[in-house]
Amino acid sequence: MRSLTRRAVLRALGVAGATAAVAGCAPTIGTARMPQVAGTYDGPPVTLRFWNGLTGGDGPVMRTLIEEFTAAHPNVRIDMYALPWPDFYQKFPAAVVSGLAPDLALMHNFQVATSAARNVIMPVDEVLGAVGLAEADYLPVVWGSGVYRGQRWSLPLDMWPDSLFYNRRVLEKAGLDPDAPPVDRAGYEAALDTLASSGVRGHWLPAIDPQGVGRGFDSLLWQLGGTHYDDAGRSATWAGPEGVEALAWQQSLVRQGWSPNDVSGSDANVAFKNDQNAFLWGGPGALINDLGQVESLDWDVSPLPRIGTQRAAFSGSHQFVVARQQSFDADRLAAVVTFLGWILENSLGWASAGPVPARLPVLQSPELQDLPAQAHVAQGVEHIRFYPLVPGIAEVQTTILYPAVGDALLSLGDPRAALETAAAQASFLLTENAEKYGEA
Repeated sequence: MRSLTRRAVLRALGVAGATAAVAGCAPTIGTARMPQVAGTYDGPPVTLRFWNGLTGGDGPVMRTLIEEFTAAHPNVRIDMYALPWPDFYQKFPAAVVSGLAPDLALMHNFQVATSAARNVIMPVDEVLGAVGLAEADYLPVVWGSGVYRGQRWSLPLDMWPDSLFYNRRVLEKAGLDPDAPPVDRAGYEAALDTLASSGVRGHWLPAIDPQGVGRGFDSLLWQLGGTHYDDAGRSATWAGPEGVEALAWQQSLVRQGWSPNDVSGSDANVAFKNDQNAFLWGGPGALINDLGQVESLDWDVSPLPRIGTQRAAFSGSHQFVVARQQSFDADRLAAVVTFLGWILENSLGWASAGPVPARLPVLQSPELQDLPAQAHVAQGVEHIRFYPLVPGIAEVQTTILYPAVGDALLSLGDPRAALETAAAQASFLLTENAEKYGEA
């Protein structure tokens, strides 16, 4: 399938002009309705098409789960098509509009509102009972993450909060307790000072990787009591005192000599594996499996330290969606619901990919303790934060805020000026997005 530009996707959706409101002008396929289905499919053999962006170490884990599901449900086959996330988000809307939509897909929580506004996924309120989901089984922030314009559009599979990965051997060599990672600002800065006195820069800040360093800024902003946007999602608010303090604290890691300047996330990762630094801030989906492959590495993980006045950590979530079809087949949809119910109930198996289960009965099960790193990450999930449910919000974060944070860390320039410039740019894009997605 050829790649489509964003403008071409908008045209394909039947929108007049690049800035027309996709959500407000649904294409012809928007009239399709899902039939009522039961929770277990027992009909003739059916093959489902499942799209996602699981091209790393998480892909084989999902394929193994699919094999287990098929063994228990031999009449349902699932063809999984994984492609890099940027390609997925480009091709998925085009496939829906062209009538080549998969039956279901997995996407990030911060893309759900955008997909709903584009009218390329279906509301799933009516299948909650058949899938077997209940609000009490999820943290409020997670349960609410799939609700947009009063309807539910996605089903949460997992959570992957940024956490504190620490090198036990480096801490012990510096005279620090390897079993007691710092939990607050005073303890964290004291540990970095102690490490520096032993010749170790304890926290390598990946300033040239906007995604990683930007998520650290997110966590700090929330910890300091700040917000990214106003309640309407029309204006960026990160340039307030809390944002300035968050960025200034990140700069202090370099100014104090606790982090080298001009390093990447891979630099920090390699240094950690070679006992050259002590701390990494990052998500469990990437780091647990990566670090676990280094047999000689002595490491563990805990929730992020509280640098501000309250605990908070950026988190993402993989969420299942049902793709909009030109027409729905009851058998296929029943098979989709059967698979979703099974995998969400058995999401402990997915935890081996790194993220922790979103469903609380699974998260709190004794079996999770057999995965020590994931169990330690789970200790911080009550304090996770998600991006707000605003269409196009991921674009604002990744193309405006995160590069601004990275540039300010590389230059060590005025944090207020950097954030104010980015906020002005973001507010313009937020207004444009509101018009485009029918939010104005």
